[in-house]
Amino acid sequence: MTITADAGTAAVPALSARTTDVGGSPVREILALTARPEVISFAGGLPAPELFDAEGIRAAYDAVLRESPRQVLQYSTTEGDPSLRAAVAARLTARGLPTDREDLLITGGSQQGLSLLASALLEPGDTVLVEDPTYLAALQCFGLAGARIVPVPPMRTG
Repeated sequence: MTITADAGTAAVPALSARTTDVGGSPVREILALTARPEVISFAGGLPAPELFDAEGIRAAYDAVLRESPRQVLQYSTTEGDPSLRAAVAARLTARGLPTDREDLLITGGSQQGLSLLASALLEPGDTVLVEDPTYLAALQCFGLAGARIVPVPPMRTG
């Protein structure tokens, strides 16, 4: 990695070669559009803010901070909080999918999960088939991993 700077300016590291073909974030572009008051977007996956249970969330935060602040304000295991993983495993098992907490990895969202999968499973040049259209963030994750993305039209039934 080469980092250079002129006198009086901060050095900015060069981006890796694999980032040159990724382009901008389509998710960021959609979110920028949704910030405009005259726009109602059906593309961003954004729930209606008036449906947020702010009081219920505040009460849950207050309860957990009151009951175990030393635990909840601390880092957890890489796989995610063991009690959350156990609860999710129990729910999946109750729904007919036998699951142990060791089978689960909690992520901050779908894009983080896709990024982890792409990093672990894809080599530059691998081909990934995606539905057309597909989740925009998936395209970015696969592209950053160096995959060749091939859109596949949806199958017609009937």
